Amino acid sequence: MNRRPILIVLAFIMLPSTMIFGQSWKSEIGFNDLVSEKGGSLGDGAGLNVMQAEAPDGAGNYMPDVTVGEFAGKTFTEGSGAFGANNHGTLVARNFYGNSSSMTGGISSITGYDANNYIFNWLNALSGNDLNSTPAFDIGNHSYVGNGLTTAQAEDILERFDFVINRDNTLMVVGANNGSTSATPQVLTPSYNAIAVGRSDGGHSQSLTSVYGAPRFATSIVVPSAGATSFSTPVVGSAAALLKQAGAGTDFVQNEVIRATLFAGATKDEFASWDRTSTRPMDEVFGFGELNIFNSYHIFEGGQFEGSTSDPTSNINDQGWDYGDFDGTKDLFYDFSIASGGNASLSAVLSWNMDIVDVNSGIAFEADRNLADLNLELFDSSGSFLGTLLDASNGSVYNNEHIFFEGLDGGNYTFRISGNSATDFGFSWNIQSVPEPSSATLLGLGAIAIITRRRRK
Repeated sequence: MNRRPILIVLAFIMLPSTMIFGQSWKSEIGFNDLVSEKGGSLGDGAGLNVMQAEAPDGAGNYMPDVTVGEFAGKTFTEGSGAFGANNHGTLVARNFYGNSSSMTGGISSITGYDANNYIFNWLNALSGNDLNSTPAFDIGNHSYVGNGLTTAQAEDILERFDFVINRDNTLMVVGANNGSTSATPQVLTPSYNAIAVGRSDGGHSQSLTSVYGAPRFATSIVVPSAGATSFSTPVVGSAAALLKQAGAGTDFVQNEVIRATLFAGATKDEFASWDRTSTRPMDEVFGFGELNIFNSYHIFEGGQFEGSTSDPTSNINDQGWDYGDFDGTKDLFYDFSIASGGNASLSAVLSWNMDIVDVNSGIAFEADRNLADLNLELFDSSGSFLGTLLDASNGSVYNNEHIFFEGLDGGNYTFRISGNSATDFGFSWNIQSVPEPSSATLLGLGAIAIITRRRRK
């Protein structure tokens, strides 16, 4: 396999500084509410080890400007050799681990990479040989896109990238390209095991990708008011870091669980056209919705509940998660109840990794990839266990399944995970009940409506 340079293109457009540095997104994604609720008990990413790969500028610079006050007290490692400050990298870093501009200013251990060096030297892409040894990171940010490759070359890069995510349990975030009419990039947006980030205004690549698997949509979550996708991507990385620190010492730190939790916590109200189908678990443009760290953090706090291979004897909490090994034969069940008079909505996401195995015991890298096929279903079990199927997510080309259901009446319900493939998985859910107003309240509302109409005459 011949080595050739990849064409790296920045996922970056020039924006007014108020859009780049504005902090309104913190309020819009629920971070300010989370800070108000948790106060000093909320973590800040301290103790995590992160990496940031950047497309080099014209002078070969790839590191953020380490002299900026937002990075005071942090330790930077130049993973691709000594080079100076990259303006784009500095802006990305502010949203990822800036002391006050990010959600996780406590992150203090950062390794920077030239994106080309990371792909061709550390992943050792297009060489045919094994990957070179790199440190294991908790979170990795890639705010660039790559094109100009054959399909085979792009898939070699993506296989190696997903292999590292599997091997090291690194939560990787990657940016979609800017521009709603731009094509989905070959690298790294189509990765199965990373989180591909877009913009809440829809100003990112939206086309199907047929690189590295069956045709599918790649952008899985969006962020508001962070400007270009380059600056939206580290916001998701920061949110993932907040969750990973909170879940230290538990199964929650598995990247499948954190992915599922970010996706299940995402909101859809912002998008009038948001939809999913039984075979397409997310919207073509906005993915699972807009990042909401308030919801996702409460999913983490809801606790872990193991699936049962028979009718469960107890209920899960309204928010919660699980990390398990599906053996490919035994269905798993999770029961929950909605109180009488309730009017509940739920968002539940099942997520697993594309499994990449190096089947060559020598110095060559020979990837064998396997994408498990799991299903997620919602049943009304009020009359009997699994009495009525209400909704299903059973696509075969994604490594996520998603049920978003509104208007659940009071009663007993069951999630079922099934499939014919063995894999470990993350499963997260967010169930929110809204009590129906009492008759007295309804009368009061009616009186207000009458008064209002009379005043308009």
